Amino acid sequence: MRKSIVIIAIVIFIIGVLHIVVTPIAYQGYTIDDLWFASAGLALIFVAFLNYILMNIKQRQTKIFVVCHVANTLLTILVSLLLTFAFAPHILLLFVLLVLETLLVIRYQFSSKFD
Repeated sequence: MRKSIVIIAIVIFIIGVLHIVVTPIAYQGYTIDDLWFASAGLALIFVAFLNYILMNIKQRQTKIFVVCHVANTLLTILVSLLLTFAFAPHILLLFVLLVLETLLVIRYQFSSKFD
């Protein structure tokens, strides 16, 4: 289970980096729209780092799990709202990855053994 969480976190990280790299290509100049677009990439990178850190700590600390659950849930809600406005395959893929990551982290927290 740990490997799958880390792999999904790496994929989310790559999507976040690509989001930031595409920003200067998609937008000409610095406007509020391109800053919001880039900030979504930063949010994806942040959530990927949280999940990666969660999998690499030696002790299960409840505070870190709470922060990770809140971040995963909020970003999943944000992407689901985005899907109502822009139904695109890459956004749907991101939504599926975030839901899977959220459910796997919840399951990992309540499992009795480490993988």
